[in-house]
Amino acid sequence: MKAIPSTSIDYERTTQTNTLGYQAAVLRSLRAANVKFLRYAILDSFNTVRSKTVPIDHALRILKRGDDPFANPVSIAEVCYAGLPPSADVPVEGAGLTAKNVLALRPDFATLRVLPYSPSTAMIMCTSHDQRTGELSPLCNRGLLEKAMQRGRDELGVEFTVGAELEFQLYRLGSDGDELLPVDSSTFANSATLNEQEEFIADVYEKITQQDINVELIHSESAPGQLEVVLGYENALQIADNIFYAKETISAVAKQHGMKALFLPKTSMMTAGNGLHFHYGFREVGSSSNAFGDESTLTGISRRGGAFMEGILQSLPALLSFTLPTNNSFRRVGPGCWTGSTVSWSTEDKESPLRVCLDLNSGGVSNVELKLSDATANPYLALAMVLAAGSEGMRNDLTLRPMNEGGSHDALPESLTASLDALKSNNSLLDTLGGSLSKAYIAVRESEAATEQSLEEEVRNALMKS
Repeated sequence: MKAIPSTSIDYERTTQTNTLGYQAAVLRSLRAANVKFLRYAILDSFNTVRSKTVPIDHALRILKRGDDPFANPVSIAEVCYAGLPPSADVPVEGAGLTAKNVLALRPDFATLRVLPYSPSTAMIMCTSHDQRTGELSPLCNRGLLEKAMQRGRDELGVEFTVGAELEFQLYRLGSDGDELLPVDSSTFANSATLNEQEEFIADVYEKITQQDINVELIHSESAPGQLEVVLGYENALQIADNIFYAKETISAVAKQHGMKALFLPKTSMMTAGNGLHFHYGFREVGSSSNAFGDESTLTGISRRGGAFMEGILQSLPALLSFTLPTNNSFRRVGPGCWTGSTVSWSTEDKESPLRVCLDLNSGGVSNVELKLSDATANPYLALAMVLAAGSEGMRNDLTLRPMNEGGSHDALPESLTASLDALKSNNSLLDTLGGSLSKAYIAVRESEAATEQSLEEEVRNALMKS
């Protein structure tokens, strides 16, 4: 087979990459390398991958029909974007969406990747647009994150940077051939798992990095069969894309090795859970220097960094409805779970929900980690809302509260229902989300919150879908 062409594209050049001539050239290059299909993909509001495969030949024919650089053959019903729960393709009453309207998917060629685990196919992320006017749909979570980033540049003069820690567990059939079980009983940073799963780890690493995703660290975690993959800092949109591609790759490669990868936050109440921790920072536009830390302050956090954190803290109860968006999410968090349970922050304390991290070399403040997040969250939506809250704090020049001042009166919601109630009273986040998306999101999440399942049922259903 011919060599797969490089798809390394600068995210700052999306205007140039989304031109008719550029798209046609890329598609011809893919076809010459024996790539036959282009998979148009979105993540719906509830973190379900929705994708359609188009033959490359047909995609080229579509481009030849006119001079629209966003011409494409793919659409999706509005209700599929924000009206269906992850448990079933059944529209939720009260979401305000029906099968009536259709959204056109516009591909962002800066996200195009040839899939190393399925080399006849390339995948591309899309934004969703009104079929008639071409305007960005208010339901589009990827577009919402782009807006949050642009507001940061235009109003605050900052570029947000985000890193991610992605945790998952590996399962395979037990010796009786009837039950899926974790592949080992490892503990945190144990070399036994690295040795036993070296072939899988090497394969995952190779296939992730072939998609121009920066992997900084891989190690075992505390739960049976659990690994963590650390993804390097990127702008917020690119890290969301990288998380999407990394999860798809991990799942596919695990199957090729006779296993299943499970990102479910909690698989057993007796073991640690699976998180998706985000590390937030920012730099001034046009600068490469970290602007989150400031060695001249008592805390080591810059004034604007403190305002960013305070904005998040003031909205944290409501933000959990996006970062911990399932009933199972709340099984993973609480006192003693290394996630935090109060509205508070600290420096290098893993029991704090907002953990200020120090640079290993300089000792200075480098970023702040939000530990109350997991991989059931839509990363575009979660990042957009957290950045919106932090940006609000910066715009209002909020003063960061003292460290570790969380008490019983500052306890965080202990359920999805409670976090959704907090969201309903947070006008700033509701305004950011917009009327149609907030109505649909709350309705679907409330329907999920009302669906009672045992932990065993949750694990079984997750394994069936993985």
